[in-house]
Amino acid sequence: MQRYFEQLLGDIAISIDNEKNASAAIIYELSDWLSEEEEERTAPVRNLQDWTGIYQEMLPPPHMLTDEQVYALLEALNQLLNIYNCCFVLQTTVPERVQYATIRDNFNQEVKVKTWHMGFFGLCKPGTEHKKCALGEHCQCAFYAGLFTDCIEEDLSPDEERARALQIEIQYLKKKYENDWMKYYPYHLDKDYDDEFGNPYDYGLGDEEE
Repeated sequence: MQRYFEQLLGDIAISIDNEKNASAAIIYELSDWLSEEEEERTAPVRNLQDWTGIYQEMLPPPHMLTDEQVYALLEALNQLLNIYNCCFVLQTTVPERVQYATIRDNFNQEVKVKTWHMGFFGLCKPGTEHKKCALGEHCQCAFYAGLFTDCIEEDLSPDEERARALQIEIQYLKKKYENDWMKYYPYHLDKDYDDEFGNPYDYGLGDEEE
């Protein structure tokens, strides 16, 4: 397995270099720029496996890999997906083996080839029920659904909207960072941290000179 594993890392590295070289050879004109909405609508679609040359069956099942191999392979695959602008983005802390299993399970997918805006790796197959995907209890769709479970459509004053945004952001931070959530506290949404003139907390980036 170790010999195959090293060969697989080499194949991924070659794919990364190929895309780097292909991208470097393209000259972009500012006049070609597209809005995010337009690029989403018009971007060509390719199969990720055919595009990268890395196929799902090339990726060993997680149970065949050591922790060190999972870590190295996950790092290589993330580099690959970033180079191909098909970013693997998670909003919560997910064990590395689960991350790898999710990438492997969904590697055979159609992706939009975007030039101007960030593209994303699909985390589960269309129509999959919450928590039935490879992410299981770490399902990102279930995470977002949980954030808005108690929210209802209603007319709110600016102050009420801000308070609602603070509530949702705190729920999000607690789910994502657990015990470390206070490190990312959204002071700008908390009226108790406004200055004497009612201006939101500015993270110390005010324009007063020292």
